[in-house]
Amino acid sequence: MSRRAVLADPPNTTPEEPTMSHVSAPGFVDVIRARQPEVGDAVARLFEAAFAPGELPLKIKLLIALAIDAAGRHPNGCLHIADMAREAGATERELDETLAVIAALCGTGGLATASGVFPQLRGAGFGGL
Repeated sequence: MSRRAVLADPPNTTPEEPTMSHVSAPGFVDVIRARQPEVGDAVARLFEAAFAPGELPLKIKLLIALAIDAAGRHPNGCLHIADMAREAGATERELDETLAVIAALCGTGGLATASGVFPQLRGAGFGGL
């Protein structure tokens, strides 16, 4: 099977209107808050500030976060962030290009970690999922 066949976009590649307009702190911050409220609140504020509306669209911020999670070998984070990026309007082609950047900068380990964002690659030895 060719790479194009595996990673082909669905028939409609037009980005839909984003359904996500902001990102809240991830769930692990609640655990930190329960143990150390001041630290948890500070981390939550940092997340909210980093992902607040600004010069970069939310989907771009999330694609950057995807690459960083891939570099850190966090497949579950990659999967979650890719879903959020899709909700923020990222297309499958934009995710493809993000994977190319990950491959160029993180090598095959980062690529394998992030490849699980594509359902057709899950269970095929990619993405650690």
